[in-house]
Amino acid sequence: MIKNRQHLDLNGRTVIEKLKVLPPLRQNPVFQDEACFLYFNEGGTHISAPTEKITIKQSESVLLKCGTYFADLFQSSVSGICEVCVIHFFPDILERIFKEEIPFFVKQQKPGKYTYGLSQKNVIDHFIKSLDFYFDNPELAKEEILYLKIKELILLLLHTEAAETILELYSFLFTPQKANISDVIESHLYANLSLEQMAFLAGQSLSTFKRKFKKHFNDTPANYIRNKRMKKAGDLLKHSSLTISEISFQVGYEDSSYFSRLFQQKFKILPSEYRKANQKPTIPTH
Repeated sequence: MIKNRQHLDLNGRTVIEKLKVLPPLRQNPVFQDEACFLYFNEGGTHISAPTEKITIKQSESVLLKCGTYFADLFQSSVSGICEVCVIHFFPDILERIFKEEIPFFVKQQKPGKYTYGLSQKNVIDHFIKSLDFYFDNPELAKEEILYLKIKELILLLLHTEAAETILELYSFLFTPQKANISDVIESHLYANLSLEQMAFLAGQSLSTFKRKFKKHFNDTPANYIRNKRMKKAGDLLKHSSLTISEISFQVGYEDSSYFSRLFQQKFKILPSEYRKANQKPTIPTH
């Protein structure tokens, strides 16, 4: 639940906002014509992008380019809330900001990652704190000031140790790439995502996703994913000391009872019995 939202708008669009949220909260933003920078004052988020997963914690930030995402916000252990500052980057605003300067964000580069996380940087911390004045006094956040604040953030990011990666990322911000089905599946095979959510990350309808999946893997998505997860579960039962619940979670099932039923359907034996039958006894050392 969103507890409080402050925002600063430019030409009818929100460019800077601060949100206080009571987690757990899952959001599924789609950035078609913008990139987004998130800084977490409190709490954090687990982000699922088409081809990667990333966790951002308190005092850390992440840059997201055009694409589709799932963001699971989590609370601060101290305050119980999640507070995030969001800066939206629109192509036309960046073009105006940089005018005749070299538009590094439109240089041709090979496709990179969807996300790039930044650990705590003092310069970024100070920039985020400087925005509080304008949140408290929105009438002073005039157009010229907002343009300058956005430019300030970009230039600060370029002076961090991650400058080269950020340059590469910005070069591909506004050319949305389509992840292929294989990349999405392999990246989220053991994540707690539904087929509908995987189709969403691939930028396809569920019916299209299933049809293309069948053509590519010669199997249904549900059957393929279940078999892969059960195989990993079997390996973990054989070679690890993780509990059944921990293994269930690691292979993508929050409900360990449901996991056990699926496992028994696959192997005709309960996970605990499979472990007893397949784990090699440890040889005591003297």
